[in-house]
Amino acid sequence: MTSKAAANDKRRTTMVPVTTMEELPVLSDKERADLRASLEEAKGRIEAGQGIVYDPKTFKRRLLDIYRGVKQA
Repeated sequence: MTSKAAANDKRRTTMVPVTTMEELPVLSDKERADLRASLEEAKGRIEAGQGIVYDPKTFKRRLLDIYRGVKQA
């Protein structure tokens, strides 16, 4: 049931399902090792100054572009 305030809100919204439980696969030893190696590599890039600063506006724009199917350059 929507409230009157929510019904009058003209912003574009999307409904998403909410779940209370989700099955997650257990990583195999190889998958775990690959994940750890990937995280260590990313950590190294960040420590080397190759990371990017989080910008909420850029993140939102990129997320919406992905959601809407806009092709990345």
